[in-house]
Amino acid sequence: MRYREADDVFTTLVSELHSTLTPTTIMGITILAVGLFAYESLASTPILIATIVGTIASLGKIAVSLAHRRADATKRSTVEDAAYWERVQGFCIFLIAACVGTVATVSFSHRDLAVHILAAVLSFGYCAGVTVRISVRPLIAATAILLASLPSTVAVMLYGDKAHWILSVLCVIFLIAAMQSMLHVYRTTIRQIRLFLDMEHQARHDALTGLYNRTALLEAYSSLGRSDDTLTCVHCFDLDGFKDINDRFGHAAGDALLAGIAERLRENLDQPAIAVRIGGDEFVILQPHVRDPAEAENLARKIIDVLGLPYRTGGEDVTIGISLGYTMALSGSAQLEHMMASADKASYRAKRNGGGIDREMPSTLDLGTFSVVA
Repeated sequence: MRYREADDVFTTLVSELHSTLTPTTIMGITILAVGLFAYESLASTPILIATIVGTIASLGKIAVSLAHRRADATKRSTVEDAAYWERVQGFCIFLIAACVGTVATVSFSHRDLAVHILAAVLSFGYCAGVTVRISVRPLIAATAILLASLPSTVAVMLYGDKAHWILSVLCVIFLIAAMQSMLHVYRTTIRQIRLFLDMEHQARHDALTGLYNRTALLEAYSSLGRSDDTLTCVHCFDLDGFKDINDRFGHAAGDALLAGIAERLRENLDQPAIAVRIGGDEFVILQPHVRDPAEAENLARKIIDVLGLPYRTGGEDVTIGISLGYTMALSGSAQLEHMMASADKASYRAKRNGGGIDREMPSTLDLGTFSVVA
C-alpha cells in the first residue's frame, strides 16, 4: 500500500491511523443505531448481519488503534512495523466500509423513505469522515469510500423516481469531490511531514558533514539505560595539521576533507555506535553496550587506520593525523560531560605525543570484572 514515500515519511503517515479513535467510536454507534432502525423497519437479515459485523469491526478498530498507539509509544516504528499496522488497520477499515455499504444498499432496495434518509446520512457521514481522517493512506481511503458509497449509489439510481435520480447524481458528485479532497489532504500532509522531518533533521545533524550534532549526542546518551554488565565508551578526536591544509588549499578543500572524514565514519561504524561533529575539526564517537573493553581499543585503532588513509585534495593526495582519546564507564553511571572531559584529556596527551591513541579511565572502574582487561 506504499507510494513514493521515504521510509520516515511512510512510518509517520501510518502512525496517523491510530488517531481515529473518536470518529471510529462515533461511526460504530451510528452503524448500530441506523442498522437496528433499518432492521426493525425492514426485517432484513443482511442489514442485521452487516450491523452486527460493522459494530464488532468498529470495536476491533478501536482495539487495534490503542495497540498501535502503545506500540508507537514504546519504540520508534520501523518500516516493517508500519507496514504491519497499515495492513491490520486497513482490514478493519475495509470491513467497516463494507458494512456501511451493505446497510445503505439494502436500505435503498426497499421503499421506506425514513430508512432512506438515515441510510444516506450514514453513507455520506462515513465518506466525509474517511476523507478527513485516513486520507494519509489514500489507497485505503479510496477503497473504503468506494466500498461504502458505490453500491448504495447504484441502488439509489435503480430506485427509479426523480428524487432518487437527483440523489444518485449528487452521490456521484460527492464521490468525486471526496476523492479530490482526499488527495488534497494527503499531499498537504506529505508537505507538512517533510517540512517537520527536515527541521528535525537539521536540529540534530551537522550541516556540513551530515553527522549528528551535540544535541543528538546528548539525546542518544540520555537514552542509554543503566547497567552493571555493559560499558559505554566515549572517543574524542581532532585532526592534526588541519589548519595547514586550510591554509594551503583553502577552506573549501578543508570542508571537503571534513565531509570525506564523515563519510568514512559512516561507512565504518556499526550501530549502535554513532559519530558526532561537535565543531571545527573535533569529533566524538559514542560507543554504547560494550561488553569487552578490547572493543573500545579496537574501534579506536580502526578509526585511526581508516581516517589516516590519503584524501584527494587540491589535486594531491594528502593525509591527516588523528589524536584520539577515549574513556569508559559503566552504562548510565557517569555524566556525558565528565566522560567527554576525560576523553579530551587523553586526546590532548595523544597530541603532545605526536598523535595516535590514549585513554583516561576512572579510578573506580574495575575492568577486571569484564572478559578482557584492556
